Amino acid sequence: MALTPQFLDELRGRTSLSALVGKTTKLTKAGREHKGCCPFHNEKTPSFYVNDDKGFYHCFGCSAHGDAIKWMTDQRGLPFMDAVKELAQAAGMDMPAMDRQSAAKAERAKGLHEVMSDAADWFTEQLNGLPGTDARALLDRRGIRLETARAFGMGFAPDSRGKLKTALKDYGDPMLVESGMLINV
Repeated sequence: MALTPQFLDELRGRTSLSALVGKTTKLTKAGREHKGCCPFHNEKTPSFYVNDDKGFYHCFGCSAHGDAIKWMTDQRGLPFMDAVKELAQAAGMDMPAMDRQSAAKAERAKGLHEVMSDAADWFTEQLNGLPGTDARALLDRRGIRLETARAFGMGFAPDSRGKLKTALKDYGDPMLVESGMLINV
């Protein structure tokens, strides 16, 4: 779905940021702005300001800054598109229709993401399995615990040209080449 800058600007313009932020954070009017304690960090004196005219919030304590969409993604944990859909619905706006080209591009991106995710899982399995014995020992010598390696998605690529291709064979060579997991020679 292609979201034009004009659509996003209109959405931001129709959204009262102080009302949106005020649902979860106590704000008081201070001149042309609203202020309150920052929801992104603990504080006792207000350093979090919301400006409806400019359409952004800013915290002078932790430097959190953004607009209505960023508020929804950061504070509510929504993905970008879900945040836009929810704000558009609240503002009475219709989401732009997805054209065929955008749909195909989104589907291809989803497929590439799946290839990369499965490849990352395979590399992690290699690190944790028999082929990764020496790699785990190296991590241990460098003071990197397995929990840390797991948290950062570290893996191990064994010295073999065909194992990854075999593990990801369901995607086909063209998809593997496009994702960068395989090269044409």
